[in-house]
Amino acid sequence: MTNATSPRHGERVGLALTCVSGPVTLGIPQLAPTDVRGAGLTLSLGKAVAVMAKALFGHVVAPAELRMVEENAVLRAKVRRLERELEELRTQRDAAIAHELLSMAGENAEPALA
Repeated sequence: MTNATSPRHGERVGLALTCVSGPVTLGIPQLAPTDVRGAGLTLSLGKAVAVMAKALFGHVVAPAELRMVEENAVLRAKVRRLERELEELRTQRDAAIAHELLSMAGENAEPALA
């Protein structure tokens, strides 16, 4: 059997239950009341609501996710470094091939016939 009563202003809502051993009252969690200050509305909210608001904006990250983000950044930096190194090696290889071709052509160079 339940008995819910209407709360007065500033009072918390309680739910009275009757069981075999006697009456039991359970509290129902609710948001704290709001305070009006100046033109803005300031909410006195619990920590869970503030955390949820931050989570919605992407500010709250679990430690495992932070490690993954850091590892991702390290791996991306390593990939950029390896790509630069690969580009330098390709440039050196192309220069060596061009030098080799020019030296081979220089030994047997003949004027082009027009």
